[in-house]
Order: sequence, then structure tokens, then C-alpha cells
Amino acid sequence: MNVDYYSLLAKAVAGKDEAARDQVYNDARNLIRKSSHLTREAVAMHTAALEDAIRRIELDLIAEGTKSAAEISATLSTDRNWRPAVITASAVVALIAVAALLYGYLANKQPIGAGMTASSSKASRGGEEAVMGDLKAGVDGGSSGDVLPFALQRQVVFYRTTVVPGSIVIDRENRFLYLIESNNSARRYGIGIADQCQKGGSFFHIASKLEWPEWKTPGTNTKDADALLASTGRPGSPLGARALLLDKPGLLIHGTNSPKTIGHLVASGCIRMVNDDVEDLYRRVPVETRVVFVS
Repeated sequence: MNVDYYSLLAKAVAGKDEAARDQVYNDARNLIRKSSHLTREAVAMHTAALEDAIRRIELDLIAEGTKSAAEISATLSTDRNWRPAVITASAVVALIAVAALLYGYLANKQPIGAGMTASSSKASRGGEEAVMGDLKAGVDGGSSGDVLPFALQRQVVFYRTTVVPGSIVIDRENRFLYLIESNNSARRYGIGIADQCQKGGSFFHIASKLEWPEWKTPGTNTKDADALLASTGRPGSPLGARALLLDKPGLLIHGTNSPKTIGHLVASGCIRMVNDDVEDLYRRVPVETRVVFVS
């Protein structure tokens, strides 16, 4: 990450009251959202980094005794209605400095993420997203999310929702899966998503759980045993180490042998995660866990 949002925002909001800080935060969010040359994945990652910086700054204020827990809960909500505020002259100057730095970075740098370019996330200027190619069945691309941009790696984040703790929320648009925890927090995982799972219903439950699920190439003749055995029940399987089957045929959360496809539209499966992440999720959720899809 080449943008130090924490340092930039900390300087911009130093000594400001809650209303002034809120305005700076909101303007920074809008600046990222309106950066038309960024891909959707890059916008999501910049936004995640920005929100993490805001959370750290507000937690610092609590530690310093300048802000109550109730105030931070309100400030960190991205869905709140921002109340009108009159910004002091010094806050305006600070905001201009932050905006200049962000504009300079967003205009001249590649999107966040090793290998993440416009051609790899979008097929063309027309807006059609390219499908990220998979490794061949039987090829083990690794199980760790360490190769992914930080925003797509497993982490606990602030997340306000009315969904009950213990449930799973899948954000199709931003390519995140959230395991909801208490106290407005969630365990967030990066995901890849197949086109056939982009649309459909919103409310499901986990119907069953599988370890090293069997995978078959679409259209493969069952007599071609070698093609099946090469990727079944071991690293190299396109369905990965674990699978959580939902109560709708074809809808499942599973692992992958291609970690670098996380964050992208993918060619096969449904909702995919790196193997380490899907194993972590598998251990944490029982059958009948509620799964909510949002877009």
C-alpha cells in the first residue's frame, strides 16, 4: 500500500471536533468513489484501507480520553446521515492538502494489488469484467492469502449490520465474505465469484459441509480417470480443501487451487476462497448457519 491514509487523515483532523472530522472522512470517501479511472476492485481496496485508517484514528481518540465509545460507534458507521457542519479555515486547508495528495496518487499510480491492472479486472472500457483464468486441475497454486493485496487477506474489521452474529454476509459487488461477530465487528475474507453466482436470491443456509470435495471437469468423460484423480481430495483441486453447500443447488462456498483469482470474476465454482481461509471458516460455522447475499 503506497497511500498512508492514517498519516494523511491524522494530520487533517488533528484538533478538530467530531463534525469537522466527519466532513474530512466523508470527503475522502467521495474522492475515492469518484475516481473514474480506478477499477472496481481498486476502489474497494482503497476504501477498505481508508476505513481502517479512520477506525485507528477514532480508537486513538478513545485511548486519549477525548472521545466516548458511543461517539466512535456513530462516527465509524458508513451508513449514517452526515449532519451539516461548518468547517474551520484550518480544516479546509488540511482537507485540500489531503485531496491533493490523494488525487496525485490515484491519477498517476496503478490500482492497489500486485498484478492488478485494468486489463486483468476489466475486459475493456465498455465495462465488461474479464474472467480471471484458473490454474489447471492438479496444479497447486498454494493455500495462503499472503499473495493477495492486504484488503483481501483475512482480518477482523469494523462492520455494522442488523444481521445476527454467527451469520455469513457475502458482498458480491466488493468481493468480500463477512462472518459476523459481536460488537459491530466481523471476520472478513476476500473471495472470487463465478458469473452464475452473481445474481439470485439473498437468504440461504448452509446445508452440508465437505472436506476435500470431489471435482470433475465439466464435460469430462467418466472413463478419463486420470483427469479426475489428479485433482480430487488433495491440493490442486479447483474446489479446494473445504466446501460449504447452501440450500440451493449449485450454490456453495469453497476453496481453490488458484489463490490469485481472489477478488476477481472467475470461470468455475461459485464463491471461492483461498484454502487457508475456507478451512478457517469451515471450523467456525456449523450446518444451518444463515448466509445473506448483498450487492
